[in-house]
Amino acid sequence: MTNYHRRVEKLNQLVSEQNLDGIYITYLTNVRYLSGFTGSAGQLLITPDSAHFFSDTRYAEQSKKQVNNCQVHMIQDSYLNTFQNSQLFESGMKIGFEANYMPYKLYLNLKDKFPEIEFIPTTDIVEHMAAVKDMAEIESLKSAVEITDVVFDEILPELKVGAIEKHIAAKISYLFKMHGADGDSYDPIIASGWLGALPHARPTDKAFEKGDFVVMDFAAMYEGYHADLTRTVVIGEATERHREIYQIVLESQLTGINTAKAGVTGAHVDKACRDVIENSGYGDKFIHSTGHGIGLEIHTYPRLNNLNQKPLLENYVVTIEPGIYIPKWGGVRIEDDCWINTDHCTPMNRSTKELLVLR
Repeated sequence: MTNYHRRVEKLNQLVSEQNLDGIYITYLTNVRYLSGFTGSAGQLLITPDSAHFFSDTRYAEQSKKQVNNCQVHMIQDSYLNTFQNSQLFESGMKIGFEANYMPYKLYLNLKDKFPEIEFIPTTDIVEHMAAVKDMAEIESLKSAVEITDVVFDEILPELKVGAIEKHIAAKISYLFKMHGADGDSYDPIIASGWLGALPHARPTDKAFEKGDFVVMDFAAMYEGYHADLTRTVVIGEATERHREIYQIVLESQLTGINTAKAGVTGAHVDKACRDVIENSGYGDKFIHSTGHGIGLEIHTYPRLNNLNQKPLLENYVVTIEPGIYIPKWGGVRIEDDCWINTDHCTPMNRSTKELLVLR
């Protein structure tokens, strides 16, 4: 039995607990998680007795190679007509659908095409399943993290006065593929000087200047799995203010790592990080949550914020990434990908968190 078979089996168990007779999966990330299909057009219908995958003829050969836990159907004109022609529904069935993703028009068409079926909205069933990683996923994430760390090492000599943000970002993307990654996990953030006060700044034509903090948030994707790393360096020389802010963020991040483990809530980890920064007088400069899950998408369940009162579970992989952002001056963020274990969490990144002053 493959991991994909096990995932469908687990999903059927969860669906049954909600008194449903099956679930219709339309969100491509969840289709991939449950079947292994990596194309741009695919859907699943999962019932206790069978699993069905649907795509169009562009993906006939790819589906044969990738999808081995479902009966594969190639649609001729529409998904719904294929459902009907395959006689997959029985009168009176209750079928869940992904309420966060299904277009309203498709929902109306379903109700019109299958009036004898009750379609019931569900939320986050697959997402919560996928938050708990199996070892194959952990290995893919480890590979993504390792490639990211290697590229961080290789880009350091490029970080000097006069370097251009866009050029550094472009080289990072190039190096990822040269080291075997699928590509970028997301568009790199290279934010120097005052731009570092913008948590999601885009690289610009700005040149690095002496005294700039440079916030570097970038990562590789490997076999579909997203790493997520942030390091902050100083160009030229570090002042006492640089060292003070950096040390506060580092202490906050290490506190979060020492706090996170199975059974602790996302809110508790967030508070542990936030308390360090607030007690240092910069509470209003920490302007985002502490972290999030990673996997087949860069932002997944769970969130490490003050709203998440649910406990972290063993084999979640989450980011821990506090920061301080001072308008018109700059910012610091430090981020690791952390594997949640029963009594601790394991940072997966090896890139140094020492304050690097680069000339």
